[in-house]
Amino acid sequence: MAFDINHKEIIIGSYVKYINTGTKGIVKDIKKEDDIEWVLLDNNLMYKPDTLEIIEYEKKKEEEKEIDEKEIEEILEKEEISDVDTNIDACGAG
Repeated sequence: MAFDINHKEIIIGSYVKYINTGTKGIVKDIKKEDDIEWVLLDNNLMYKPDTLEIIEYEKKKEEEKEIDEKEIEEILEKEEISDVDTNIDACGAG
């Protein structure tokens, strides 16, 4: 069994962070070679388990998240510009 820096068990599919650089990835395999455990991430690099930290799956950035119709209406209402003159005759084209 492989354990992270906080002594949590690492399993295939765990979302982890390499503590030295902050690199994040999903565990694809756990191997043992010459009595040393290695964790293979989806970046095709292997790390020693005690240099990894299991982290919660991070949601997409706020601007990338899906919002429902009600939230859109609330945003539009907040962003509404008032007191704007919409007189098109004043365009000055000629």
